[in-house]
Amino acid sequence: MRLWESLGPAKYRLRSACVAVLLAPAGVAVFLGSMTLATLFAGVDYGHQARVVVHDCQQVGPIGQHGFGYWWECNAVVTAPDGTVRKARINPPDVAPEDRGRTIELREACRKEGSTKCSYGRPTSRLLNFGLLIIVKLGWLALVFSGFGVLMFLTRALLGAPLYLRFRGRRPPTADL
Repeated sequence: MRLWESLGPAKYRLRSACVAVLLAPAGVAVFLGSMTLATLFAGVDYGHQARVVVHDCQQVGPIGQHGFGYWWECNAVVTAPDGTVRKARINPPDVAPEDRGRTIELREACRKEGSTKCSYGRPTSRLLNFGLLIIVKLGWLALVFSGFGVLMFLTRALLGAPLYLRFRGRRPPTADL
């Protein structure tokens, strides 16, 4: 309420709207940065070896589900140790167009036995994957909190401090006489 009184209604609303406009891309940037780190160092820490023959690749980017940067997603044929053959889409950074036609050894990790929902990647340690999981979760938290912050500051900009305080269930302080 003090800020409302010191800035005045117009400046207070403009300030709240500017904070909301700056907070939105900041949250998205932190989220995409965490996804970039996770993609750069991703791998599979469990599962079994599989032979992968890369066919065609498609470049994705500069901003996408893998974060910032240009990445290759490749269609491949995967042969598991038990002889099971399936088609799969291998996500970055494990394959590139230079691997086309070659057999690559990657690790295959399926969610359930006999499932076709599998992840493929180079072998990594559990500790690295745990650290990357924490980074991704923190990125999601930054995205969610910045989203709530944007809603809060936009609501403050639209309602103004006195109505915003009533909306939140508080009574604005009255001026002493």
